Parts: sequence; C-alpha cells; structure tokens
Amino acid sequence: MSWYPCELHCHTVHSDGSFQVSELQNAAKDDGLSLIALTDHNTVSGWDELNDSIIPAIRGIEWTTYFGHMLVLGCKKFVDWREVKPYNIDDKIKEIKAQGGLVGVAHPCQIGSPVCTGGRWEFEVRDWSQVDYMEILHDNLRSFSYENDMAHIFWTSLLDKGYKLAATYGRDWHGISPYGHYGCTYLDIDGDVCEEAALDAIRNGRSVVSGGFGFFMSVLSGEKQYRLGDTVPEGKATLLFETDFNLRREKLHDERIKYNTIKIITNGGETALEIPCNETKAQITLEKGKWYRAELWGEIDSVKKHMAITSPIYCKY
Repeated sequence: MSWYPCELHCHTVHSDGSFQVSELQNAAKDDGLSLIALTDHNTVSGWDELNDSIIPAIRGIEWTTYFGHMLVLGCKKFVDWREVKPYNIDDKIKEIKAQGGLVGVAHPCQIGSPVCTGGRWEFEVRDWSQVDYMEILHDNLRSFSYENDMAHIFWTSLLDKGYKLAATYGRDWHGISPYGHYGCTYLDIDGDVCEEAALDAIRNGRSVVSGGFGFFMSVLSGEKQYRLGDTVPEGKATLLFETDFNLRREKLHDERIKYNTIKIITNGGETALEIPCNETKAQITLEKGKWYRAELWGEIDSVKKHMAITSPIYCKY
C-alpha cells in the first residue's frame, strides 16, 4: 500500500477562485500534496493550462446548481450540467458513468440559501450505487463542525443501506487560505501517481479522510490481506493499523494536538471496538453483511474530534 495526500476540490480564476492554474499547482506542490483535482464551477476551461510536470492533476468539474453541488472527475466527454434537475439526476449520472467519469457529492450539508445558494444536497437520487464518493469533511476543520457532523451521518446512513461510497475531504480551495486547519484525502495509489491511478483508488474506495494525520488500515483474513474498499469474508480477522502522527504536522499552526483512541465503527454508527491510538493491530470477528471503518479520535485545542476516518471494508453477505 502506498498512501499519498491529495486535494480533490480546487478552483481557479476560470470560476470563482483567485489562483491561476499554474499558481494552484505550485501552491499544492508547496503544500506537500501529491495530486490535485481541478474542479472549477461548471467549466472545464482550465484543463488546457494544467501541467502535470508541476503536480499530477485530475480533470474535473463541479456541477454547481440550485439543488446541490456535484463533483465529476475524469469524465471523457462533456455532459451538460445545465439540463440537470432534482428528478433527472440519475439519468445525468448514467451519462457521466458512460463516459468513464466518477461522481461525488460535494459538502452535502452546507448551509444553503441565502449564504450559499444550492450548496446543500437536494437531488432526488434513486440509485446511490452509481455515486462513487462523498465529501464528509470540507473546508477549514476549525469551523463548520455542524455541516461536517451532518455529512458524516448522511454518509453512514447510505452505508447502512448497502451503498459503497468512498469518503473524501474537500478543502474547496479557492486561493491563498487564511489561518486555519486544512486536511487532505489520502489515496492508496498503485504505481505512479497520475490521474487514472487516483481515479482507480477513489472508484475502489481506497481513501482516508484526515486532518493531515497519517492513519491507515488493512485487514488480514486467513492468509490474505485486504485493502480499504474490499469485500472480506466473515469471521475472525486481524485489523492492521499504520499511524504516523507527525505526517503533515508542519501544516498545522499553533493547535494543541492530543491523540486518544482508535474506534472501529460499524452499521448504525455503533462502535464495535475501541483501542489505544498507538496499537498496530486488533482482533475482530467480522459479521456477515456489515461494513467496518476505522476512526482516529483525539483532541484539537481540547475539542474532541475525528482526526482521521477511513473508507469502509465490507463483509460478504
């Protein structure tokens, strides 16, 4: 497994950002990121200016509507966002998928009108199996806790219904950021870091949402090791953890950080297991039909928070 810090939600002067495309890529490189996604609002006009020799990039777009914001990554052909309505979203998603694109929900519980018209997800999705990921954390992690908490609950409810959505973080990067705590999405990428390999990682649920802290999980069942997003056999298994509490720590400001526990969360948001944060493995019995994710819990400035959240593994029915 090779984990890379990525930012999958970025804007430039081609929509409402202040970055030129090259400035965005250089800022991401300076921030220690390995890959970005350019997701300007309702336009792909910045794609031609991307230079993968600065930092690899996913070509994307943020469908920005009155009914929600949808991130579309890696679509080979333009699908017209202007025709989308709450009732035909499934048909539009099918068009995107037919062109090889990935679909993600941006900040689903963002405060809506009049603060940010259309920011809250109100599309009437009937088939969530066609949606690849959800932004469960976004923006400055020192604020917007209510929005992120509600997105976390929304995502959990979809997992409970049997849908397999990867989790991502979105900085929603528009320019030089004010003082704050910004996270990243770690992707487990095979081979060279590039657009197609990153899309494959998201598609297969190999992601970790993090405040920057390194926290990764795999599962050993029998003699086989499984990755996040995989479907594993029921029964006894060993959870393997890799933690690096200093990873990207230099990106913090004066926050006081404390690490507490690792929680294994399953259906209904219930805690199946809780262990000290420095443990590297744990025994568990995986139950048929359930999902399991790991959460690193701690405190930032004495406020208890998720420090990192993995996408789930799934136990066979």
